[in-house]
Amino acid sequence: MQHGDAVRRVPIFVQTMNTETAAKRRLMTRIVFVTLPLCAACFYAGRLSVTSGHKPVPSETPVVRPLASDHQPAPTPAATPAHAAPSNTVSFTNRWDEAQWQQLISQPGTAARNAALAALLEALATTDPQRAIAMAQAEGNLNLREDLLHAALRGWGRTGAGDAAVWALGLGDPSERSAAMAAVFAGAVATNPDEAMRVGRDIFRDNPGEAVVTGSLLIDAFCDNGNFAFAAQLAADGEGTAQRSIWMAEAYSRWATLQPQPAAVAASIITDPTVRNEALHGVVGGWAGSDPAGLTQFLTQLPPGGDRGLMIGQALQSWARLDPEAAANWINTREASPDYDEGVAAVAGSSFVKTDIALGWAESIGDSKLRSETLGNVLHNWVLEDLPAAKQYFDTTKYLLPEDRQQISEIIATAEAGE
Repeated sequence: MQHGDAVRRVPIFVQTMNTETAAKRRLMTRIVFVTLPLCAACFYAGRLSVTSGHKPVPSETPVVRPLASDHQPAPTPAATPAHAAPSNTVSFTNRWDEAQWQQLISQPGTAARNAALAALLEALATTDPQRAIAMAQAEGNLNLREDLLHAALRGWGRTGAGDAAVWALGLGDPSERSAAMAAVFAGAVATNPDEAMRVGRDIFRDNPGEAVVTGSLLIDAFCDNGNFAFAAQLAADGEGTAQRSIWMAEAYSRWATLQPQPAAVAASIITDPTVRNEALHGVVGGWAGSDPAGLTQFLTQLPPGGDRGLMIGQALQSWARLDPEAAANWINTREASPDYDEGVAAVAGSSFVKTDIALGWAESIGDSKLRSETLGNVLHNWVLEDLPAAKQYFDTTKYLLPEDRQQISEIIATAEAGE
């Protein structure tokens, strides 16, 4: 390719690559992009609250300011009937069984035994949450204590989400408080999403300092349970731009990770342009890692303008990492559009794109100003990698506007002086 000519087509550079090497690279990239959404989702929850360490849970029920709405106290448990001792086989249960608890607690710890204890305690908490909490706190193993406490809170959340939320909000450590709230919401959403929504709104009203974190935890609980419409509704009702944008990104990225097409359609029909834009950015974040080609095609069907070009750029970056040949073919056949130019510019400026490929992509941009800026970005990095080649291209290209040419000239001069 003669870079001085008006190139409008992108070279399909993969054809020059060794077939076996390219296949390996595509395989490794697929592995990375399968895991990225999961890592991103875990990171986002972790930024809100939960840490990886296990800390002791307070031994007493904390005293906290109750929510505005009143809740009836948990019912007094009925007498536990006598049961024959179960066999040594560990099994899960959806009801409390005193004899089975005693039999399991006397056994050596295993993952299955601990899970069965948690299931029993979750069942107990639906009728006697205070006893379930106390039994969890009595466990000496800190890791198991935390698991049992969260199980008890899930059970309490099923039948008394408001009271369980008050208890959780009284925990002093932020990470413990957030983990406890996540457990309460998980139980509440599983049995009564409307009640979970009401409790969440009570918390936002009465504890505004907890609103962003608590709302994100509730959105996660809705998404984990497949109640994406509830998550989207809660997110759209966020107070203020900052709160709403965080919630919209959380709800729609989680939704798009599992159900990209329904999430994208739901986002695209939002009438408020600002809220729609926030939702679509969330969709891009969740969809780009799993099917960037499908995401790119969806974005091209949206009306031009707004952030469409930026979102196409995000999709193309993911696509070029996963399947550069297919992404290059798409760019070769695209129609002229400012939004497409912006997307191509974003890919050309990526560090993972080889210089000659980046130059070809930059030269294919129709907008002269954006093309010049993109070439300037590519040349800035190229000067540091291969000064003679970068200088030769700089001297012959017709695509740099005077301002960008002056900046690159100064960069070249500095690099030559340092040799």
